[in-house]
Amino acid sequence: MTLTPHRLVASAACAAGVALAVAPTPTGLPAGILPAAAVAVVCIGLWATAVIPEYLTAVIFCFLAVTVAAAPPDVVFAGFQSTAAWLVFGGLIIAASVQTTGLGARIATAAVGYFGRSYRGFLWRIVLTAALMGFIMPSNMGRVLVMLPIFLNMGERLGFGPGSKGRTGITLAVAAGSIFPSFGILTAAVPNVVLLGAAESIHGIKITYGEFFLLHFPVISIVNIVALPFLIAALFPARFEPASATAASAPWTAAERNLVLILVVTLALWVTDHWHRMSPAWIALGAGILCLLPRLGCIPATSLTGKVNLGPWLFICGIIGMGSVVVHSGLGGLLAGWLLDRLPMQPGHDLSNLAAMSAVGMIISMATTVPGEPVIAATLARDISAASGWPVATVLLVQAVNWSMVPFPYELPPMVVASRMAGMGIGHATRLLLALTLLAWIVTLPLHFVWLRHLGYFGG
Repeated sequence: MTLTPHRLVASAACAAGVALAVAPTPTGLPAGILPAAAVAVVCIGLWATAVIPEYLTAVIFCFLAVTVAAAPPDVVFAGFQSTAAWLVFGGLIIAASVQTTGLGARIATAAVGYFGRSYRGFLWRIVLTAALMGFIMPSNMGRVLVMLPIFLNMGERLGFGPGSKGRTGITLAVAAGSIFPSFGILTAAVPNVVLLGAAESIHGIKITYGEFFLLHFPVISIVNIVALPFLIAALFPARFEPASATAASAPWTAAERNLVLILVVTLALWVTDHWHRMSPAWIALGAGILCLLPRLGCIPATSLTGKVNLGPWLFICGIIGMGSVVVHSGLGGLLAGWLLDRLPMQPGHDLSNLAAMSAVGMIISMATTVPGEPVIAATLARDISAASGWPVATVLLVQAVNWSMVPFPYELPPMVVASRMAGMGIGHATRLLLALTLLAWIVTLPLHFVWLRHLGYFGG
């Protein structure tokens, strides 16, 4: 077997994990912190390099966390109890239904003429659509699961078949367009919601929708909306090559009509969740069940073990579980404190303080993934406030810029799910994320600092 760079990195991560697992625990540290670190290093190495399927690494994590790290089962398997996992489960059934019934192809056929012959224009519309959907659909994972099959069908009508750069560009436009602009909309991304809960439960600080929007959308969201089509088109250039004239549309089938009804009700419930208070996850799960029911549904119940790819669901469960183990073991807090000690912060040095916080957040996200980072940031907020001279509320609110600094796809579960749904190599997503991380450091962070100072969030 050829030892490629990815395999070399994965092997090094596994060796480092073994060394950590057998090393004696230094005095003063919790007994289980090194075994937890060992499991995290091994799994992060496997997820980052994708030398084995992500869902298999998730299963390996569960095994190692229970046996090596001796973490409590309720912590290890927290992902299976999370609403995010069941949102994915229901969404995967919906996505399979859109593809199997032919509804996605029908929508694509009807809409393809609207996009003209400009590839970059197509990407612009995808990113803008995904960003606007953030205001009405409260989950970036849900947006990916619903929109990706439809836009991939559109791409096929334009000649972007499996393996083509155009298909890769479409996949990344849907995924990144659903993720990065949503960081400026309080209800549109999981880390935003996690921060909201942590700020109130730990510090008694309530973050409002309007304040969060004013602080983040004009910089974080708009920079990403503008930049994404250009970056994707530059990294994965393509031209439209439409097939010959499309045949006349076939009559609507009962399965398609049923699916449209299910989708309309599902979207209506998602949009109005602030009224009925039902989690988007349970709405998606209910919709998935309806899709599988005999007569009422639109695909056979056997599709659950055939056409529905449950790999992304296992990955989500594993990645959430790893974040829980890292936080429970104390590893996350220890790592954050160690990093802050080596990135000294001083009152009055606001730009360097913001950069230091962002660097710490970026590294913590590699251990906990982006949805897990706000919890650790919230626990350290008072210490950071004392070191920087900022109000605690400011320390909490400025975290969102960190979530644009994500170099590896495993840190953003919707990105991995989109890659697997489209049959796209994870390396393509890594290329875009590295470019976006660079953009965040040289453009988004300085602009965000200027905007924060203009709004008076540094207390001076």
